[in-house]
Amino acid sequence: MRDDQGSLSVLILAFLLASILVLMALTDISSVYLAKRTLTQGTEAATQRGVRNLNFEKYYEKQSILLDSDPGIPIDCSRGKKDSLDAMDSWISLSKNEVQSLGRANVIDVEISEFHCDGYEISLSTLARIKLPFAVPIFGIEEVQIRSQVSSIAERKITSNFYGIDIN
Repeated sequence: MRDDQGSLSVLILAFLLASILVLMALTDISSVYLAKRTLTQGTEAATQRGVRNLNFEKYYEKQSILLDSDPGIPIDCSRGKKDSLDAMDSWISLSKNEVQSLGRANVIDVEISEFHCDGYEISLSTLARIKLPFAVPIFGIEEVQIRSQVSSIAERKITSNFYGIDIN
């Protein structure tokens, strides 16, 4: 007769180890997901702040009124770039001071990689490094780099409220 005593404890330990590794991987994945969402929201806020700068000269030209198709609301690119980059810089500096309402503690570096403005749309691209909560020494991955790219346009509000009176 064979002695199978203790084989169940080996299986339980193997299952426990596998469960812990899966939980660690899921924690890392969710941490990267939440950091990506936070980075995207910060980038969106910066682009929205940039598109609010109206280019008055282009907006009040007669040519834009006579066109059949509306090209959109013209943006002052120089002021839009300044506002977008200022908003992103203030978000980055607040994140470095570990204000938990704006950033995440595992976001190490945030940088603006690209800014583009064509007069009607602002596009902003950002990069960040994320420190993983559980670094797995087998794979040698302690940090992950994420990227977020957002474009925004200013839209006209469609309304029938021309004189302060709602027309239905």
